[in-house]
Amino acid sequence: MDTAQYLDAFISETEDNLTALNQLCLTLERQGAEDETLAAMFRAAHTLKGMSATMGFAQMAELTHHMEDALSYIQQHREAFQDNVIDVLFQALDALANHLESIRANQTDADMDDAEITNALAEIAEAPRGKPARTTDERSLAPEVLQALKNIDATGEAVVGVLEVLLSPSCAMKGVRMVMVMRAIENLGDCIGATPDAQQLEEGDFDGPVLLAIVLQQGSFAELEETIANISEVEAVRAVPWPTQAQASQAPSDDASHEHKASSKASARVASGSQNEQREQTLRVPVSRIDEFMNVLSELVIAKTRLELAAHQAEDPMLLQVSEQIARLSDALQTGVMQMRMMPVEALFQRFPRMMRDLQKTLDREFDFEMTGLRTEMDRTVMDEMGEALVHLLRNAADHGLESPAARAQAGKARRGTIRLSAYASGSHVYLEVSDDGRGVDREKVLKKAMDKGLVSPDMASAMTDAQIYDLLFASGFSTAVEVSDISGRGVGLDAVRGKVESLGGRIRIESQSGQGSSFLIALPLTLTILQAMLVQVNADVFALPTSSIEEVTRLSGADVDFVHEQPVISYRNHIVPVIDLGQYFFGTRCQQGEEFNVVICREGKRYLALVVDDVIDELEIVNKPLGKYLASVKLFSGATILGDGHVALIVNVHHFFQYRA
Repeated sequence: MDTAQYLDAFISETEDNLTALNQLCLTLERQGAEDETLAAMFRAAHTLKGMSATMGFAQMAELTHHMEDALSYIQQHREAFQDNVIDVLFQALDALANHLESIRANQTDADMDDAEITNALAEIAEAPRGKPARTTDERSLAPEVLQALKNIDATGEAVVGVLEVLLSPSCAMKGVRMVMVMRAIENLGDCIGATPDAQQLEEGDFDGPVLLAIVLQQGSFAELEETIANISEVEAVRAVPWPTQAQASQAPSDDASHEHKASSKASARVASGSQNEQREQTLRVPVSRIDEFMNVLSELVIAKTRLELAAHQAEDPMLLQVSEQIARLSDALQTGVMQMRMMPVEALFQRFPRMMRDLQKTLDREFDFEMTGLRTEMDRTVMDEMGEALVHLLRNAADHGLESPAARAQAGKARRGTIRLSAYASGSHVYLEVSDDGRGVDREKVLKKAMDKGLVSPDMASAMTDAQIYDLLFASGFSTAVEVSDISGRGVGLDAVRGKVESLGGRIRIESQSGQGSSFLIALPLTLTILQAMLVQVNADVFALPTSSIEEVTRLSGADVDFVHEQPVISYRNHIVPVIDLGQYFFGTRCQQGEEFNVVICREGKRYLALVVDDVIDELEIVNKPLGKYLASVKLFSGATILGDGHVALIVNVHHFFQYRA
């Protein structure tokens, strides 16, 4: 069987299984060797073994086989569950992750050496290594097979029956799934025949349910059903025990058959005998295809804007009606594509509990790691890009945010600290927050380090606000750590974190209270491609301001402007708000200021900023086109857009002005 076409699906599903195993291992460490946890781990390992064997990755299959043996032994001998078992299981999962990376990069794992970890697993299982798997008799379910079932049943030495297995219609690897089903059967008995035949099953050349003739050597059909139902993309499974001689004259009762809903995310419940029940199906689609669709949609938005402009200029009722209809359809398409791109942040967050558990062992720290807002959704592309940034912030919180247990006790705090990772959505942004209840940022220490590095002068330091001081931590190479560890350093790498956040159109800031802890707050846009913006005119040019940054548009007079340190400010909602004339800033020529002038008031967190413009033109949906590598260093603009009349408008990076007047 040619497995190359299934490689992407194998990698994706293996990632899911490894994530599940890591989470279950953490549960095992917290709650002990409970039946449910061990059974779930065994099922996930068994699935992984079957998939890797089918794909020809023998090294991964062998390692998972040893892990399976160890878990099985622990299930039967709870006294074997010692403190070192968790560490060995985590080492096995790390080794499996290395296998996966080798497969991803080289399409093979043949050069991996797992002798050390397989020996450790074998010691737990107290079992010989390399135990061969049973082979199954793969004859078709022909009349002679049915007769064989009758003969075996007549001896009374085994339990026989017929198993009906239905795969999800969207299953892309039917042959692989059936091999996994067969391997699950091997743990409890033998399959002596099948319809369709074995070759069709292996090649995935079949539709509808599969019938398997089963001889159970141990366990029950209910247990076998449950095991197979938990194989990914098995939609339904139903076992019908063969009538014994005492029951030969009776038809099997309804109570003798069972049906289980598969626990796979790509499956749906199917009621036995019902053809009308509604079921939801899922389909794996590469992100690149959705990105291509998004690019086409962005061009449609530009065309829609041009059509709206042409319709209003022509004042043609028919054209206006068509324009409005296309606008509605375009909005519906955009909403649909955005929903396809959105994923719960749980997919991102679930990698961190294991990392934080390892940090506790590596560092002299004791802490609880809490995650909230797991169902908050964000763009898949943004999520993928934020992984490394969150890794750094969490390691930074554990290494330099929290004090040692002894230091916390001396300060009158609980020895065990808390690190929180939170997510929530508001308006057109998703917010991520990493916080700790540690020592907080030492304001004076940061200032002294900044002055030593020549970043600020003593005169500047005396007038700096807390926000401005905390902002120094994002300077390249800035650190207050006495010793920079291999885990993190307070400030080392934070410039890279800010760079990543800002490259995604977001912003990051720090809130801290000495002795109480720190919080890193990240605001990210829901989408990077299409956004609501306000068009403003500055001199003869048109610029776009993202509405997510705009608090209010108003008109002011010269009497409303005061000066602080020779800089213009206005009073707004009990805040002193700096004023920046975009005409002066962009072109060296002030915007028209007569009796009254136009001001766009922007907000970032608790800070406000007033931008003076010549005119406010319109508010509309625009397509954000990146400036390209040649202009990657330009921080003043986050992109550009094509307007309905074909002209190009630059999208102003409002965050740049907050930094400019911070």
